[in-house]
Amino acid sequence: MRDPMSFFDSLPDGEPLDGKYATVRRLGQGGMGAVYEATHVGTKRTIAVKVNHPRFSGSPEFVERFKREAETSGRLRHPNVVDVTDFGFAETTTDQIAYLVMEYLDGRTLADVLTEEGRLSIGWVVDILEQVCSAVDEAHRLGIIHRDLKPDNI
Repeated sequence: MRDPMSFFDSLPDGEPLDGKYATVRRLGQGGMGAVYEATHVGTKRTIAVKVNHPRFSGSPEFVERFKREAETSGRLRHPNVVDVTDFGFAETTTDQIAYLVMEYLDGRTLADVLTEEGRLSIGWVVDILEQVCSAVDEAHRLGIIHRDLKPDNI
């Protein structure tokens, strides 16, 4: 039996996903999928593509939930939230996968900052919390629940 996460090693760098997004490198990976830095083939714009593991794409419930969440996330506009610009389902040589295209931000996560800086000043903590709470509040106004809010995702 194939390692369920080995699928992400099979997405070749530079090969366009769905004919539109050329993956550059994997940025991170979790239990549901992986995030890649990619380039839009037409505009040459750097973007981030979240690719869900194909084991989820076979479920009609997952597909409907994914579509709803992608459409709702695409309406969320906030200075502290990455823009969602596209989503779809792509065929690979062996699987169908769901993907979400987002604005690419080059920088450190809050987890990186905490590791590198150690204890943060109260002013810095308050500034971070105000921005996070503002973004979460806007998401909640649209009925979006993040479900994975943690320093690695901030």
